Amino acid sequence: MVRSVVALLQPPAEVDLSHHTTILRLSRDLENRPAIVTTNFDTLIERAFLQTEDAPTVRALSFAGQDLPPPGAAGFGGIIHIHGRIADQAIELEETPLVVTSADYGDAYMRSGWASRFLFDLCRCRTIVLVGYSAGDAPVRYFLNVLEADRQRFPDLRPVYALDAVDAEDGVEGADMRWEALAVTPIPYAYEFDAETERKTHAILWRDLDMLARLVERPKATRREWAQVILAKRFADAEPAELEHLAWLVSGRRDLYDVVIRTVTDPAWLDFLSDRSLWTERDATWIVARWIGREFASAARFRLALKWLERLGKPFADDIAQQLRQTKGLDELWLRAWRLLVVSRPHRGATWEDRAYTVQQTLAGSVVLNADLHKAIDLLSPVLTLSANRDDMYGEPAPDPPRRLADLTWARLSVDDRGGAPELLAALVAVPQPLAILGTATAKLQAIAGLSLDAGMIVDDYDTSDFSVPSVEPHEQNDHHDGPVFLVSLLAQILPAAAEADQPQTRLFTDLWWQIPGMLGIRLWLHALRSEALYTADEAMAGLQTLPRDTFWHVRRELVLVLRDRAAKAAPALVHAIEHRILSEGAEYYARYTIEDGQPDWRAHARDAEVWLRLNMLAEAGMLSDDGSGELAAIVARRDYLDRAVQDQDFFGSYSSGVRTVVGDVTPIIEAADDERLQVARDVLRSPDIEKQQGWSMFCRTDPSGAFDTLSRAPLEAANAPLWADLISALSFPEGERDATRRDLVVRVFVTLEPAEDPFLELIAYPLANLYWSAPRRQEPAIAAWLPRLLANAVAHDQEPLESTRDLYSDTINSAAGRLTEALLLDIEHFRQNEEPVPPALIDAMTNAAGAEGRQGAFARAALIHAAGFVTTIEGQQVEPILGVAMEGEGDEARALRAVLVSDTRLSAAASRAFPRSILQGVHELAARGHDATAAAAKILAPPLSVLRGEGTLEHWGLSTADAARALRTGPPALREGAAELLGQWIHQLAGSPEAGWRNGIGPLLVAVWPRERSLADRELSRHFADLAVSTGDAFPEALAQLLPYLSVIEGGGSTYAIEKSAVPERFPRETLVILWKLFGPGSSGDLYGVPKILDRLVAALPAIELDRRLQWLEQRAVRYD
Repeated sequence: MVRSVVALLQPPAEVDLSHHTTILRLSRDLENRPAIVTTNFDTLIERAFLQTEDAPTVRALSFAGQDLPPPGAAGFGGIIHIHGRIADQAIELEETPLVVTSADYGDAYMRSGWASRFLFDLCRCRTIVLVGYSAGDAPVRYFLNVLEADRQRFPDLRPVYALDAVDAEDGVEGADMRWEALAVTPIPYAYEFDAETERKTHAILWRDLDMLARLVERPKATRREWAQVILAKRFADAEPAELEHLAWLVSGRRDLYDVVIRTVTDPAWLDFLSDRSLWTERDATWIVARWIGREFASAARFRLALKWLERLGKPFADDIAQQLRQTKGLDELWLRAWRLLVVSRPHRGATWEDRAYTVQQTLAGSVVLNADLHKAIDLLSPVLTLSANRDDMYGEPAPDPPRRLADLTWARLSVDDRGGAPELLAALVAVPQPLAILGTATAKLQAIAGLSLDAGMIVDDYDTSDFSVPSVEPHEQNDHHDGPVFLVSLLAQILPAAAEADQPQTRLFTDLWWQIPGMLGIRLWLHALRSEALYTADEAMAGLQTLPRDTFWHVRRELVLVLRDRAAKAAPALVHAIEHRILSEGAEYYARYTIEDGQPDWRAHARDAEVWLRLNMLAEAGMLSDDGSGELAAIVARRDYLDRAVQDQDFFGSYSSGVRTVVGDVTPIIEAADDERLQVARDVLRSPDIEKQQGWSMFCRTDPSGAFDTLSRAPLEAANAPLWADLISALSFPEGERDATRRDLVVRVFVTLEPAEDPFLELIAYPLANLYWSAPRRQEPAIAAWLPRLLANAVAHDQEPLESTRDLYSDTINSAAGRLTEALLLDIEHFRQNEEPVPPALIDAMTNAAGAEGRQGAFARAALIHAAGFVTTIEGQQVEPILGVAMEGEGDEARALRAVLVSDTRLSAAASRAFPRSILQGVHELAARGHDATAAAAKILAPPLSVLRGEGTLEHWGLSTADAARALRTGPPALREGAAELLGQWIHQLAGSPEAGWRNGIGPLLVAVWPRERSLADRELSRHFADLAVSTGDAFPEALAQLLPYLSVIEGGGSTYAIEKSAVPERFPRETLVILWKLFGPGSSGDLYGVPKILDRLVAALPAIELDRRLQWLEQRAVRYD
């Protein structure tokens, strides 16, 4: 019977292998191997395989009978005939035993069970898809019954699917019923009726499988074609299935974005992609910008851009600008609108260095650059924001096409950091560079006025910014206002200092204000007219006379204050001319306003209020004529609500209250008699008024000599300790440059405190330690002699326990004992650098610091251990054993001191020899990453590397290769991560070429010390080891082979910078693909930015690599931005 079966299965001369080829195309894995298990005896699949591979390869991948590859093996694959295979002479395949009879089936699946075991293992390792079988086929039932029997006992069995044909009567439910008993999930497809043969066929199945094969073989091109068909539709016309199909096509991939840009006509697709989170915000910025840029002359796209600008911010505006630069022939209106959109959201505050608070600190420093002034003024300057106009703003649809900017958008000016602006403004005013600030701020105001003109915010005498600045000079009415108010206030506040510095130059700037478009420049110019240093009274009155009528009556506060302040000293004729304008022009000015039917005529009331205010200012200046007095009386008679004195609110259109800034009030102290000043100072410290509380501190900063005179005559008792603390702090950190007066005062402070009792000194221990640190102690022996006493007082004063949760060294540099110990070490270093003997008193002081008790003692020891490489080399020092004992044990202090020891970046063989046990214990306790981790790793890796390179010995370092290996194996993950990062730094620092550094140093070091346990593999190491491999030059292949076991897929952001800047893609294309696949292959969530260009370089260097499935997979997942 077997012979008959073999004879019947011989292939004909001409055979259609298209279906077999399709199955082969679908079965390839990422290593390009087929994985097909068949119950067929024939070799038609092998024949189809011959179309792409040679006969030896086909033979090697054809398996049959009991000679089956284990499903769990890494290289599993091939064409597997589980029931045997007939011979094929063309391929030189031998015949194997066939499973044909019931007895054969019983042996394969039950008695011997080799087929059952194979299928059971296959189902545990692979997902099975049945093609060409029905639920009633005997071979299917045999092995599926075996699997179903074991599913309850082995839950790790994977699902089995079956492609099953259904007809209209049968439906999906019929397929479910057929396969349910076998625990198989059917994937139904419909029969297709062939009219020619009048038979049902499986044409739909093979058509769909062929499409799927196309997707597998050419994933990117096929997906692009499918996506294009869907995206070309209106969003509302898309079927739900198409939406899901598109989501599947786009989800998790970034290679279809250019299809979106070129194909979409309905912007609702962009919202769909965003709402379904099918792209990142970063991707949305450039995709939407490029889509909009394809049709810039569209009101709909402009309004859509405003919406996306709100979502995406400055990066989106930058991408729009890039598209705009590449677009030619755009009409002026559209070009202006888009240019305004681009500048409407400049990038502010993205980094700490660009924030108002940081810039304010810079301005308070001793060096202020012109760039700092520009940055500060930029932060005070408003930026343009645009909003889309709505149809309801017109009462009808907005004009389309638009005829003016207002048909497209509503523009306004806004400061980004309004909360930080007032303090930044104050800091700018305090900078002693008034002319530079005046010039820069004037230029900025000109730029803003020009932007307002461009945006249609200034039209004729209408200026929207005018309403956002109630007063050009500082006034509480400016609070809570936005726009150019801070910039204008800066110009007004800096004006007096600029005028004093250079009156002619300042006058040039103020005269320029007159020419700035809009009202703000004119109002600033009017404010300048009030300055006697800049303009004479006659010039001020003449300036008012030159104002156009509409400006004369539109500006209120600044104009009337010029009348009040300058009219008294001006020529009477000039003042009379101004009064004549007030009396005669008002009615004419208000007559330009039209009163609508039914609207009350308000014009006379408005004219009377403005005339009343202007005449009152002339009266206050003593320059009101009889005619003016008569008109003023007539107005009061007509308007009884004006029968009162002028109030502050009369200068403004609206009025609100402000807030008060608290500063130290030194007045009570300054005004006190000499013999009463001490008691007054004590009293103000207890005052409930916070300004008075800060008075003594302010007095110490502004008049330290006066404060010292007050205290020097007072007893050194506890009640005066807070006053001394403030004075000492002011001298320790003086504002401005230090001078000889301060040095003399510091010496006098130490002399005055000499007779103080220890309980009193304990109260001022910390400020006194700061003063000692900053004092000229080496030039003043009397100050240097204070060190033992200060250290003893610091220790005695501090009874607080050491906080184990804090960073000990950070606390050390802010503690009394820490500051004193570091000052001590600086003095010792000074003597050594000058090749002078170190005074025994300093050696003794260091020993006392090392042995001090309590928290301050711990701080002193931390300062010494942080400088262990220096301390252990000091001749005659006796602190080494003391510090060694302090770092032993499991106490909080010992742990903290060990952390200080291993986190110091300085490498020292002397420190390593002195404290090897503490170093090994400290690296095991490492918790921090980054800087601390690399420093700790250097402590254990430098010794073995030095030994390997013949630069040192075990005795020289005190730590061995075995110590380093043990620490890396048993230490925390942070230590291994720090070590990997450190090796990447060292490969660039070792003498010689990178390949020599690898072969003679880093490579052997890794072999000697790096742990091989799989449990210690960490994904965080991949980035560092990958960069290390790429940095090894000609040694890249061997370095990669050594490091590959330690690499794994990257999660989160991954960098390809090291590969991009190197030549490895051209020199070692296959190895480069290996490392890319290891880092960014299946399972990676890393960013593939930069990978496409590397892939292009690989193909250019080795064209055959383009067919590699790994390269295709990476190409599909990566996004191209060019």
